[in-house]
Amino acid sequence: MLSRIFIGIAASVLGVVALAGCHVNQDKEVAQYRKVLNARAPATMPFDHGSALTLRKAMLLTNQHNEQLSIEGENYVQSLIAKDRAFSGFLPTISLAPTYYAQDQSTKTTGVSSTSVQTHRLDVPVNGQMNLFNGFRDVANTRRAQYTAEQRKELLLDLQATVLLDTAQTYYQIIRSERSVDVLRNSLRLQDERVRDIVARQNAGMARALDVAQTQAIASSTRVSLINAENDVRNGRALLALLTGAPTQESPLVDELTVPATAMTLEELEKIGLDHRDDLRAAREATQAANQQVKVALGEYYPSVSVNANYFLSRQSIPTDVAWNALLTANLPIFAAGTIDADVRTAWSQLRQAKLSESLTYRTVLQQTEQAYDNFKASQTRLSELRTELAAAQEAYRQAENAYNAQLATNLERLTAQDQFLSTQLQLASEEYDFKQFYLELLRAEGELRPELTVSATAATQPVNAPVVR
Repeated sequence: MLSRIFIGIAASVLGVVALAGCHVNQDKEVAQYRKVLNARAPATMPFDHGSALTLRKAMLLTNQHNEQLSIEGENYVQSLIAKDRAFSGFLPTISLAPTYYAQDQSTKTTGVSSTSVQTHRLDVPVNGQMNLFNGFRDVANTRRAQYTAEQRKELLLDLQATVLLDTAQTYYQIIRSERSVDVLRNSLRLQDERVRDIVARQNAGMARALDVAQTQAIASSTRVSLINAENDVRNGRALLALLTGAPTQESPLVDELTVPATAMTLEELEKIGLDHRDDLRAAREATQAANQQVKVALGEYYPSVSVNANYFLSRQSIPTDVAWNALLTANLPIFAAGTIDADVRTAWSQLRQAKLSESLTYRTVLQQTEQAYDNFKASQTRLSELRTELAAAQEAYRQAENAYNAQLATNLERLTAQDQFLSTQLQLASEEYDFKQFYLELLRAEGELRPELTVSATAATQPVNAPVVR
């Protein structure tokens, strides 16, 4: 009978535990990190296959669907759970702890009398435990968990910026390659006509075999470049689909980014980066967490005090009339075989590591900002020079063509001018998109990369600290 009671109580407790576990709100857990991610890149509508894709749309799709962000988001959720667990160290634990004892029936004989020995008993206590003092370790551990949670949040935002930049770089790599494909196809059509013309002239005795070979070599070289550019487009499309988690392979890319005209100095950009970079914030939070871990380790030297109390709902063990008991325990470490000292030394070492990591991140932010700034300035200068070079190459090609038709220049001179004109066209097409990419890298370096900065200046208001260099 009593065993059935015990089994019933145990089954009820297990049922409550299982029911609690099954009712964890998964959507609410995921929403904790989605709220962080969507603060900088709002959720987007479903993407239709083949529809036009702007850079902003691509970045929003990446933010919504990229698994890397969700994986790091789960790390953030776990840090929040760890923070709640650390805070629970201040709270008592209460549990139902029934025990059932049974043994073989026996009889104890004393002279002419015999005494029955109790063969089974059931105790149903409600047990409560609480740490009254733990050497301030609970306080330090809770603060450490709070700093760690903030660190995971900043790391999540830093990864978001990295993945968004990867998407932007891939996006412009595709546009650059598609632009190169168009230039090369137009050039190849003209060169194929030249090959047919020079072959006809050779057959008529008006051109040398050398002229034919040179013209064919230039056409073949252009065809190889076209094959490479087309392959780059396919690879870029596949990578963009992976990053965005959407069927973007056939979507036309619509570039809306207009670099604003506001100028900022390198010193201003570096200051923004030191204030806004998420990885630097994460490093600072990691240092604070490591500092609290030192306090946790030092707290092991202090005494600890705890209380353990039982209130019996049912008691059959002797004495059966006792309804409750309590135990106050104090513990003062005297000798711990060097384990406490090892914990303290390890904590100090981890703190030194965290400080070094913060220092390295600080200097990395300055270096990356300066590098992005220099790349942007150089690209801006190259664009101006390439436009001048293109105009000169176009004029040189026109004059070489006219001179050849008038038999005042050789075929090689004409082909050289044509090759220079094509090369300059490709360089300018590439640099135009490199310029925008360097602008986005500069935004990333200062911690200001946002999808809303990738639309036309006529379609959205640019923030005050959007960096552009004169």
